[in-house]
Amino acid sequence: MRISGAALCIGILVTACGATQTQAGSGDKLYAAVSAGHSQFVQVIDSRSHKVERRLPMGVPSSDWKHLYSILSTSLVDTDPQTGATLSTLALGHAYRLPDATFTGVPGGLSPNGQWLVIERYDVTGEDLPSASHFLLIETPGLKVKSRIDLAGFFNFDAVSNDGRRLYLIQFVSGKAYYVRWYDLAMGRLDPGVVFDKNDGANAMSGLRLSGVASANGGWLYSMYVRDHAGPFIHALSLDGPIAFCLDLPGSGYAEDGSAMQWSLALSPGGSTVYAANLASGEVAKVGIADGAPQIVHKAHIALTTSTGGLIKNVEAKELGANAAVVSLDGSTLVVAGGSGLVWIDAQALAVRHRALTDWRIWSVGLSPDGRNLYAMSEGGKVAEISMGSATVGATFDLSGGQPVALMRVAAS
Repeated sequence: MRISGAALCIGILVTACGATQTQAGSGDKLYAAVSAGHSQFVQVIDSRSHKVERRLPMGVPSSDWKHLYSILSTSLVDTDPQTGATLSTLALGHAYRLPDATFTGVPGGLSPNGQWLVIERYDVTGEDLPSASHFLLIETPGLKVKSRIDLAGFFNFDAVSNDGRRLYLIQFVSGKAYYVRWYDLAMGRLDPGVVFDKNDGANAMSGLRLSGVASANGGWLYSMYVRDHAGPFIHALSLDGPIAFCLDLPGSGYAEDGSAMQWSLALSPGGSTVYAANLASGEVAKVGIADGAPQIVHKAHIALTTSTGGLIKNVEAKELGANAAVVSLDGSTLVVAGGSGLVWIDAQALAVRHRALTDWRIWSVGLSPDGRNLYAMSEGGKVAEISMGSATVGATFDLSGGQPVALMRVAAS
């Protein structure tokens, strides 16, 4: 865990040129998060012409993509993603940052309903861990600061509830160990208790958070964690009350097996089912709510002919991606990406249906709004448009300059 996700992102710039089109694209708009030097931003690319139509600041979008919240120096900026126009700004007085939503540094900080945004800053002296952590709770309509939270020690943002009453934080205590804590925003105090796993009663946790998805109603946050010398797990956190469950997944630690870093989460269209998948190890798990508690209801191992594992001693190596799995709009198919291309998996039986782009190392994927086309971005900067139904590869083109950070959105023209 770290204060900034920028260290992971390779200093590259994605621009649409040098196209190698194999057939006409559908004209969708691809919102690609990219990095250049120490700067990150979002490029809007037309999938038919392959041209960059506009460049937006790197930020966290509202669920309807009518707002993109970013921080410029000491100001919070609300940008219209459709036009690039600034809708409003808020002077912060200090240099805050958006919390990381993924290990690759894609920003987060919004409540599931988009009503609340949390930003953070730290008091750092030398190379020690921060001595104090500071957070602002901002009501996004109108960009109004509702609460200021100042805590001694090192805390990271984890989640904020839809009603703006509960702020969940990761408190680092020693080494790689940390607690999940919650701050009562209505009372203005850090609850003295620890949010622990109701299954085994353990208080302290350890691991690296790769990504997370919220349930459709915003009641649960599912976070994918990996550990250096132990198996991966999903941390299911109730945002309606301070309880959590740890759902263990197959596999070993990333210090022994590099495939551990390649887990992805995908939410079903109805939002009630979460899939965890690792194309490198061939492990897939389905999480549902049973008797009011999240549980793994189905696990499977899919046989792959291509090995993509490997030893990772430095977890900042290029062995992972962001949003590398999606579910079809009808909920019947899970598509998982990785070092051996794309795999279509039956969402009920967890059995392989199709494979595509087996010689591609895919960094990120996105689904078109009509559900017909899947877009895949390779770590080398190639983009492919694939039929979701038949797994047929259509248009392909190059994004010269290197590797994108994430494909954040696919929108209709």
